[in-house]
Formats: sequence, structure tokens, C-alpha cells
Amino acid sequence: MGLPSSLKTCLILLFICLLNVSTISSKPLTKETVLFGGNFPALYVIGDSLVDSGNNNHLDTLGKSNFPPYGSDFEGGKPTGRFSNGKTIADYIAIYYELPLVPAYMGLSEEQKNNISTGINYASAACGILPDTGKIVGECLSLSVQVDLFKKTINKNLEKKFKTQPELSKHLAESLFMTAIGVNDYSFFYNETMDANDFANKLLHEFFIQIQRLHGLGARKFFINNIKPLGCYPNIIAHTVPRGSCDDDLNLAVAIYNAKLRRSLTHMKQKFSNTSFLYSDYFNFMLGLRGPSRNYASSNLLNTTSPCCPSVYDGGASTFCNANSSLCTMRDTHIFFDPFHPTQLANFMYAIRCFQERKICHVVGD
Repeated sequence: MGLPSSLKTCLILLFICLLNVSTISSKPLTKETVLFGGNFPALYVIGDSLVDSGNNNHLDTLGKSNFPPYGSDFEGGKPTGRFSNGKTIADYIAIYYELPLVPAYMGLSEEQKNNISTGINYASAACGILPDTGKIVGECLSLSVQVDLFKKTINKNLEKKFKTQPELSKHLAESLFMTAIGVNDYSFFYNETMDANDFANKLLHEFFIQIQRLHGLGARKFFINNIKPLGCYPNIIAHTVPRGSCDDDLNLAVAIYNAKLRRSLTHMKQKFSNTSFLYSDYFNFMLGLRGPSRNYASSNLLNTTSPCCPSVYDGGASTFCNANSSLCTMRDTHIFFDPFHPTQLANFMYAIRCFQERKICHVVGD
């Protein structure tokens, strides 16, 4: 027998109050690794819509979220271009390391770029590791383009901020570089007729070319998110049989990539001296939210299958809300805000699992 809706609401609100943002920003007193306890001067974000903070606002693309109801729980209650009702996982990473929320590169003036030394976000919704991913919906900053923009940031902006090469090198070596990308490559290009190992190898080859480029530019500390369980997202499970069940074949293909990514990071750690990698198992975090059987005590209080926006989801092709979409009355009872993106609550729960409990984030080689 399920809990009465009024009791569910009270318990959820209590849960949120107990897990406030100060929990994330307060660091444990125990001895930590460089990535968990690092004092980073900046956070540079590479990725897709999971962490886009507004770059797509300035691109000619259908992949935008700079309108209500997006941003309804963000600071000031205004849409920013984040694909959520509030903060992203990149925002919570910045909060944990006591850094400002990272601004979108495309929204900065040249003067602002010259003066910012706490990090920039290059992430672009609908984009991926492969150059053509997402192009069907419009302009896109692919992984290689994002690295190009970071290189441009060094040459045009950071070299003005840091007067000597040793100062600039120190800044880059001590900064944190976060990546969260790859799911759109599966969304746009993968199908069940392909060999999952070959597709994963192709993506990893391209991914690590760009990681090596970042390393060549001076990056030494990496925060690498694996790919989410796409087969369990609302835009997929609306079409599965029985309806609401995960597409296990799709999840298996993604899991093959994630396993190869984890092993490859171990090799990269051995290849590059003085370089650290933190591997974030976002895949199993999101799988865990589907039920208490995976040790998420709060998940039985939450809607883990339907998006909040639109509140009545018909399984249409769109993975975004639009300005006319109906909105659920209690956003903090949902894991998904729209058919493809998590709510602020889910992103906050991720931060708890990563930083406070250390369950899904692990330093490679430790």
C-alpha cells in the first residue's frame, strides 16, 4: 500500500531540508585525495545539456532552454539556458569546491573573458563526442570545438590575465576540468544493428584525442562523468514494452562504453605523470534512483519514470519542454524535469552521493 500523497510531500520536504546545500560545500575532516579535497582555482566544463549553463542560448539551434518553465527554481527563478528547473551537477561541483557557478563561454564579452580566472563552461546541448552529433537540430559545439574554444581562451584571454608563462601553467595545472558528454552520440547515431564494442571504441578514440589535447594545453586534473543509462529515460521508456521498462539493450551498449572508459582512464593515469582522474559513475547513480532495491532510501518517495514537464507526457519525439508545456505541481517529487534531463533534486542527490558519501565518484589509481 502506497503512502498518502500528503505524507509523501511532507517526507520529501523533510528530506530536502536535511540535505541542504551547506552539506555539499562542507568538506569532511578526514584525509582526502587531491580531487576530493583539492583547492582548485578554476573549474572548466566540457559537455552537453547535462551541464550546459547557457551556451546554446547564443546558437542557432532548436536545443534551447532559455524560457520558462526551465529555471523555475534557479536563483531568481529565471531561465538561464540550463536544462533543469534549477542547478546542474556542474553547479554543485563548483559549490563543493567553493567556486562561483561557471558562466557560459558564448554569453561572455571579450572583457569578461579577459577578467575571469575561476573557470568557463563550454558545454553545448545536443552535442557529443562525434563532430556531427546534434547537427540535425542546429548549431552545436562538439567536443573538439569546445576544446578549440578552451585553447582560444588560453591564447586570447588567460595569457592577458597571467603575465608570465609559469603563472599560467600553474593555473592550468591546478584547475579542475570536468567532462560530461557522449549520450547524444548514442541518441543520434547508435542502433541495435551496430556492434556495441565497435561503436564504443570509436567514441573512446575520439574522446581521448581531446583529453590528450587538454593535457597538452596544460590540464592535469580531470573529473570524468560516464554516460547515463539512456534506456531508462522517459523519452525511451514511453515506447518500451511493457511501457515504463528500461531498454536493456541500449543500456548494455552504454555500459560497454562506460566499462571501457574506466579501464582507459587507468591507462591514461599510467601514461601521464602528475595527472589525476576522478571517475564519476553517473550511469549507476541514475539507475539507482529507479528503486529502493538499489539502496536509495528516498527513491520510493519520488516519481522516477515520468518527467515533471510536460506533466502529462505522451512519449512524443521532443526531449525538451516548450513555453506552453504544463508543469507538475511538485517539482521535488520528480527525478526527471523533462524527458531527457534531471531535476535540481536529482542533481543535488548526485552531489551527495559523489562528495559526501563517496559512493559513485572514485579517484583512478587510489
